[in-house]
Amino acid sequence: MGVFDSVGTLLADIANLITDGQRILSFSDKRHWGQDEREQERALDAVLDEARKDFQELGPLVNGRSQYEHDRRHDSIEELRAIRAKFQALTEKLKDWSRSGGPIDPTWVRETQSLKRELHRAQCRAAMRVFTSAREASQLCLGAYIVQRQQRAPLRNSRTGDKPDEGSYQRYYAEELLACKSVGTFQRFGEQDIAFVCDFCDGHLVWEDLERMPTVRTSTQASPPGSSNAPVSLLPNASNWQATGVTHCGQHQKQVIFAPVAIANHIVPRHGDWEARLRCPLCEAIGEQPQDEDDDEEAYRPDEEFDDVKSLQEHLEWQHGPSKLPIPLPTSAATESNCRIM
Repeated sequence: MGVFDSVGTLLADIANLITDGQRILSFSDKRHWGQDEREQERALDAVLDEARKDFQELGPLVNGRSQYEHDRRHDSIEELRAIRAKFQALTEKLKDWSRSGGPIDPTWVRETQSLKRELHRAQCRAAMRVFTSAREASQLCLGAYIVQRQQRAPLRNSRTGDKPDEGSYQRYYAEELLACKSVGTFQRFGEQDIAFVCDFCDGHLVWEDLERMPTVRTSTQASPPGSSNAPVSLLPNASNWQATGVTHCGQHQKQVIFAPVAIANHIVPRHGDWEARLRCPLCEAIGEQPQDEDDDEEAYRPDEEFDDVKSLQEHLEWQHGPSKLPIPLPTSAATESNCRIM
């Protein structure tokens, strides 16, 4: 403890405190337990399980667990110290309860669940700081990188070598959405909008005037001819970045950016800002294409960033083939079947 604290030592301290709480509950007289005591036990188990899972999964994303474990960045250390103090206070309350007896305070369960969320986000932010420091040329968020990695996973059909069928596309899009939910949360933003809040950078992505977040693309057939493995979401000039949603006001159909496309391309917000900026995935894909050997011009390097989801959508519509916009679904019933709250 003290000046030699690192991400690893603080996480170990927190794990020991959680284990102490579990031990206190395990040695208590369970004959007098009620629902609150059992929920408290499950809440502590869930915190430890998720903390261990996060530690095991985040390390490899930042070039090895050692770099993450020994990180001593000020923001990460101070955040984890504050969480450690909260777990220390909770453990002390459990100790006092074990001595005095009686029913457990039911509010401690909610406190434990809140600490679970805080610890998860603190681990994500600590890993994100290591990730961005190693990639100074790019401020792409680690959460975006995780979703991109899922998008680049090949489409696989039930029979090897076959071109993916509709079911394969649907599974692919579902896995994209699961990757998004693993790096942040969707929530209602104000009365009309929907926001995605990234656990790694705290950046907000806001879709304006939207009743529900669509869960499938409007176009599900935008794969390149003869290719069964290409990641469809990053193809240049593809029209499959759209999804058909329904407005909160008036219940009209509207085209929006499919959530994983935006989330996979968001950038860490500037210091003091809350809204994540975005880059265009189609411009990035064009810039990565090899040049002709006889081309003396400098390689295309997109450097434009967009302040919000609305700005990126306007760019996609104007710069990447407005004529390719898909025809809206014929009935509201078809849209409703493809939408649900996330």
